[in-house]
Amino acid sequence: MSFSNKLGIHILLFLIATFIACTDNDIQENNNNLPPKDEPTPPQEEAEEHLFDILNLDYPGLEEIKSLYKSGENDAAMQKLLTYYRSRTAIENPNLTATLNDTEQGYADYAIDEYRFYVNDNYLEDKDRKIPYSLKSNDQTINWQFAPEGADNEYQKQLHRHNWIPMQGKAYQKSKNEKYMLSWKEVYTDWILKNPKPNGKPDKFQWHQLQMSTRIMGQTESFEYFKSSSHFTPEWLSFFLIHFAEHADYLSMYKYSGENNILLSQAVALVFAGTLFPELKNAPQWQKIGCEIINDQTTKLFLEDGMTNDLSLHYHIGIVDGLYDLKRLIQLNKLPDNLLSPQLDETLLKATKIVMHFTYPSYFKKGSKQCSPAFNDSWIKTRSVLNKNFVKYAAMFPEDSELKYMQTYGNEGTLPDSRIKTFEDSGFYVLRNGWTPESTMLILSNNISSKLQDSSHNQLDNGTFELYHNGRNFFPDSGVCSYMKEDDAEVMKLRRWFRQTKAHNTMVLGKSEDHEDIGAENISKAEGKLLLCEENADQQLIVTENQGYNDFKHRRAVFYVKQPTEFFVLVDEGFGTATGYAKLYFHLCDETSVNNVILDSQEAGAHTTFENNNLLIRSFGNQAITLKPFDGRISYQTDRKYSTRKAYSLVMKKQRSIPVRYITILYPVSKVSNQKISAKFTDDPSNSNHVSIEVTIGNQVYPLSFQLKH
Repeated sequence: MSFSNKLGIHILLFLIATFIACTDNDIQENNNNLPPKDEPTPPQEEAEEHLFDILNLDYPGLEEIKSLYKSGENDAAMQKLLTYYRSRTAIENPNLTATLNDTEQGYADYAIDEYRFYVNDNYLEDKDRKIPYSLKSNDQTINWQFAPEGADNEYQKQLHRHNWIPMQGKAYQKSKNEKYMLSWKEVYTDWILKNPKPNGKPDKFQWHQLQMSTRIMGQTESFEYFKSSSHFTPEWLSFFLIHFAEHADYLSMYKYSGENNILLSQAVALVFAGTLFPELKNAPQWQKIGCEIINDQTTKLFLEDGMTNDLSLHYHIGIVDGLYDLKRLIQLNKLPDNLLSPQLDETLLKATKIVMHFTYPSYFKKGSKQCSPAFNDSWIKTRSVLNKNFVKYAAMFPEDSELKYMQTYGNEGTLPDSRIKTFEDSGFYVLRNGWTPESTMLILSNNISSKLQDSSHNQLDNGTFELYHNGRNFFPDSGVCSYMKEDDAEVMKLRRWFRQTKAHNTMVLGKSEDHEDIGAENISKAEGKLLLCEENADQQLIVTENQGYNDFKHRRAVFYVKQPTEFFVLVDEGFGTATGYAKLYFHLCDETSVNNVILDSQEAGAHTTFENNNLLIRSFGNQAITLKPFDGRISYQTDRKYSTRKAYSLVMKKQRSIPVRYITILYPVSKVSNQKISAKFTDDPSNSNHVSIEVTIGNQVYPLSFQLKH
């Protein structure tokens, strides 16, 4: 039997015996503010010399340990090694924090109670009380194969990241209650025994690269939080280091394919492992491999405009956060500057500005909960979450006054400008008039990615947009709802509903004028292009194009008229030899506003009925338009739950080689009353490079036009 198995069995048997007796009482006493009972009897453990095979005994500071080991005094050497780790100060982990909020404290305790392990906020048995699911089997052991009924693959994947263990470490630092340390020993030993490292390539769940990377990062924290515990024995140190090295060695052998957040997280974890445990023989190799991946990925993972190639703000923020941690690690531990490419700083600055320009003006109002768009596999970011990231960005680039402005909610630094922002490499375009909570902002996503498969974080959302005005998002993205689970038809049906093209504010091509099956109207490719960008004091204009189908191309122009009245005009045109039905979809507001959205079928539009901040929508075409109500959905979690909302399509027949052309006015008003709005094309339809329209609002006529180069 291998050393790790023998040690694990010893630890597991004794820990199970002690924990069954003490866990529930500990939690109840803690909740009632009573003094804890006597600590449970510590388990018996044993270690073998295998630890010394993975140590670099020539590392500075290990001289006495080496001498004791060479003299055959292994127990003394082990004790001395533990003393060394408890007292070392030259190695610093930038992720350590004393902060532990009430929710994290609860997750630390629930991990002891009924083995309720925190996975993430999407997977809770009771979301209101924030209680995770229990993995306790009928035989009182941990069932690592557990997944909630109907859950997608993400639950099992994230379960094996052990997200609750660092929280227990912080809870231990706060309370010095040994129950947290003993829980870690019991649970991690049990996991090692039941989830052995594969003999070959990483599997899909337990030893997948992202799971390993997250475990390694968590272990570097947990080690520091727990190492002062009386139950952190020399034998546990041996167990921990052996399996830590096992993780890092295995992770360094199998690079995740492609250019993506998984490979980057793998690289960051390897650099952390090599830097924070330099006493291990293979640490220099881990560090070297990690830095090589990062330097290579800097030019591949990030597009030229600074966006990551997943095109998801959620993953973008996570990647920048990991690189921030990496930069701090290198600075704190005074590592050579040439470990990372000098290009990384330039790329990171662009990446932070992406987050800045994607931030809605609601960020500057206290209590705001929705401060970012949610295109692709992403989630709306709250004010506090964004600010935590801006604090880090300002620390990375202290000379950048715009990031300082974002960090301080506008109290210091320089106000970012309100000119059009074009991120042409990733296909995002931002139009705004300011940065106060009352400002207006439209962000357009013109898909450029060839990654359209179900597993991609990129949705089939050619030309979609979100519109924020005076504190309200009138066209929020539909969201995500579910990740992958190929063997579960219901899970995949949900994922495909939210990914499909018609779930977004854009144009599709269909065979019938009615709403067709999920995915039937999806684009087949994404080739987004910027055709024109113009602005002056009174107006901003963006014109994009996307060949979503082989025989049907969607062009969308967005006019933002600022003076004398503020409104948007969308000109949507469909070109090509395709025949069938063009459908222009609009999805309005969120689930809390269903009763505030009224569809106006006769006017090919809609309006809202909020107290003092509303939108009037009217569409016109070069031929007859039919409005078809659609059951929209919205979800920003991956727990397979969603809410319904108002949506509709504007249907126009597409004849061979004859374009379909729509004009849509988005008119913000305080109250919707009897505003008179009309629009018409005034150009020669045979000249596809020139568009001229006339919009009338009340008695004011607005001639709008653009000319494209051939």
